[in-house]
Amino acid sequence: MKFVVAGSTGLIGKSLVNHISTNNEVIALTRRNFSFPKNIQQILVDFDNHYDIPNADHLFICLGFPVKLADLFIMQKEVKKQFYKVDYEYVCNLAIKAEKAGIKNVSVVSAVGANESSFNYYLKIKGLMEEQLKNLNFQTLNIIQPSHLLGEREKPNGLDVKIFEAMTNITGNLLLGPLAKFKNVNAIEIAKLMYEKALNSRKGINYFTRMDI
Repeated sequence: MKFVVAGSTGLIGKSLVNHISTNNEVIALTRRNFSFPKNIQQILVDFDNHYDIPNADHLFICLGFPVKLADLFIMQKEVKKQFYKVDYEYVCNLAIKAEKAGIKNVSVVSAVGANESSFNYYLKIKGLMEEQLKNLNFQTLNIIQPSHLLGEREKPNGLDVKIFEAMTNITGNLLLGPLAKFKNVNAIEIAKLMYEKALNSRKGINYFTRMDI
């Protein structure tokens, strides 16, 4: 199969590219040069200017502005501007271009708790993005809603994140039933989930969380 991955140098995107490239044709859309395996085609894209998306069996959208831990609770004005541009405008533009390119199947990374009516800016923008993509004419739209992602990032986590992860890895054991979807989850597991559901999910709009791993 032929897959296009946008946001292919991020925590989920990088794991996804490495996972699916063994048996598939993979095109990585990136804003900068990156050292991918030789069998992966890299296309440099300026998301602020005109670009095209090649046709493919499936598009994975893993774009996301790198917000800090504190931004998830109280986001400053300048951060809001950048977050909106990447997580709403860039993602929605990608989806629109995908539809025009004839791509019928899309998976997008959102967030657990995303809701267009949320008082939390982070979750509100994620929710607005989801609603925009649901209005497009895709055969399959998989909306992935991970909780806090664990994994090795290019920029090492600060002390605040390390403390947060240490605490929530323990307290997450207390989250049972429907609340278990809020437990921390490894980015590699989300990447595997995205690929699995791209191959096997039913037509229409589908939501997936860490509970589906």
